[in-house]
Amino acid sequence: MTQRLKSLSPIKADSGSLREKVYNDLRMAILTGRISPGTRLVESALGVEMGVSRTPVREALHKLDLEELVYSIPRVGYIVNDMTEYDIEDLFLTRTAIEQLAARWALEKITPEEIERLEDNLKKVERILKNGLTKKMIDLDTEFHEIICKASRSKRLYQISQILREHMLKFRIACLHIPKIAERARDGHFEILKAIKLKDPQKSDDSILRHMLETKKDILSYIKRLRENLA
Repeated sequence: MTQRLKSLSPIKADSGSLREKVYNDLRMAILTGRISPGTRLVESALGVEMGVSRTPVREALHKLDLEELVYSIPRVGYIVNDMTEYDIEDLFLTRTAIEQLAARWALEKITPEEIERLEDNLKKVERILKNGLTKKMIDLDTEFHEIICKASRSKRLYQISQILREHMLKFRIACLHIPKIAERARDGHFEILKAIKLKDPQKSDDSILRHMLETKKDILSYIKRLRENLA
């Protein structure tokens, strides 16, 4: 299907690299679900929508194709990809391994200030859950994992973990709006923080594994319900 992409805004000429801006805007629109799976993306239409020529749009779509966020059909254009259950299983296996490694490296390198930031993060989560403001949960969920990954002092681990989290973003945004799922995420983070404070690598591995398995289960259940409603 082809749709007018109202979620996209014209690109300003002074907003940094034009090519990168077009790519980043399209990428985040897909990752957050503002552009739905199955949507047809046409270079000329996107160029008009974003106020740019076809060249940066073509380059952005090619990069998104390499990331498997879209796929091309000759004489048709690009189609926004959907995630299968296999894709999600594969993504979570990889993300679990990366998050466990980052946490293990962080055990001996994390600073008291970073521990304090994790504690403050959980206090904020408690407040928003108490007030029913689950829409704010996604930013705190992302922040929690980013603090730990940065504490590993590995730029590569942080970059990889960020890419993996982004690929689950639209599902996580939808799921974390549900109070019970948001509460499970909070509980998972609390157990991870306890393991980090104890500097216990096995407890760290176990708590991250449980958290990732629960997150995967929530997302798979959400996708199943979504597809049933669309059937």
